[in-house]
Amino acid sequence: MTRIDRFFKSHAPVTVAAKASADVRIANPDGPRELIMVVDDEDFVTMLAEQVLTDQGYRVVTARDGFQAVDIFRKIHAQVELVILDFVMPVMDGAAVFKELRKTSPRLPVVITSGFTPKDKLEAILADGFSGFFPKPLTRNKLLPIVRSTLDGMRTR
Repeated sequence: MTRIDRFFKSHAPVTVAAKASADVRIANPDGPRELIMVVDDEDFVTMLAEQVLTDQGYRVVTARDGFQAVDIFRKIHAQVELVILDFVMPVMDGAAVFKELRKTSPRLPVVITSGFTPKDKLEAILADGFSGFFPKPLTRNKLLPIVRSTLDGMRTR
């Protein structure tokens, strides 16, 4: 085996890893701000969040269910700086997604959102380590301040 063959063989995993994330669509990939993952089973919510965030220069990746979120996160977790996570989703709810994400990135800030969450359940959720909460419906005025304050808060830790 030549020196060149050994070089390419020893660097093959890097090439494979780069290709593994090629199927992940990032909106505004050249944006100057952080990469945010938005997970929600309602298409309108993910599209609106993506539009609001990319208009402000954020890079955004979306997932429409918990399994897709975990799959995408495993591929690009080193780049994701914040997750906006719907708490009530079919099949794999926000709590299950949160646990999976934290296995890979224990300090990852995760903000939950929900249309209806009883106060006692919300308090328990926040005690589990979520970084924040905002109620649906999603609006620009709710989303942008919590995104910025959460990201800025992580920098001061």
